Amino acid sequence: MWCAALLCAGLAVLSACSDGGEPAGAAESAASTGTPSAPQPTPTPSSSPPSASPSASVSLSPRAAVTGWFTSGGEDQLVDVMGVAADVQARHERDALIIDFTGLFDTVHAAQKYAPIPDRATQTAWKTALQHLSSGAGDVYNASALGRGTEDDPKSREQIDHGWKEFDEGVKGLKALQTRLHRQFGLDLRTDPWADPT
Repeated sequence: MWCAALLCAGLAVLSACSDGGEPAGAAESAASTGTPSAPQPTPTPSSSPPSASPSASVSLSPRAAVTGWFTSGGEDQLVDVMGVAADVQARHERDALIIDFTGLFDTVHAAQKYAPIPDRATQTAWKTALQHLSSGAGDVYNASALGRGTEDDPKSREQIDHGWKEFDEGVKGLKALQTRLHRQFGLDLRTDPWADPT
C-alpha cells in the first residue's frame, strides 16, 4: 500500500509539470512562430545630399575674384610695397647713400607671403616685380659696407650698379601692374604711391 501511494504521488508531480509550462526551447519556438508583433516602420532611404547652391558651384569671374582679393587686404599690400619702393628709388635718384633696406625687405617679404592674386597673369606680374625688388636691393646691400662689401672695389661697384638696374625693373613691374589692375579690372589704389610729395 505504501508503494501504491508513492506511485500515485509521482504521477501527480509529472502531471503538474506537463500542465504548468513548456520547456524553454518550446516556448521560444512558439514565440517565433506565433503572431508577430506590430511591424516596425521601414526606414525610408536617406535622401541624397543637397546639391551645392548655384552660387557655390559657379566659380567667380576673374574680375570678381581679383576685386575680392584687392578689397580684402590686397590693396594694402600693393600700397605698402609701392610706397617703400617709390621712397627708395627717389632717394637713390637724389644720390643718397642707401645701405639699409630693412623696411623694403620686410615689406616685400610680407607681400610674398600674402595670398596670391587670383588671376594667373596678374599674379605673375606681381611676383616678378617683387623678385626684382628683393634681388636688386639684395645686390646693393651685399656690395655695400653694411653688407661687408667695398664700394671702391670694381666688383662691388659693378654689383651695386646691377642691383639698382634690377631694382628699377621691379619698379617698372609695379607700375605696369598698377596699370593692368586699372585697365583689366577697374581697380585703382586709394593713393598714388608714385606721386611727387612736393
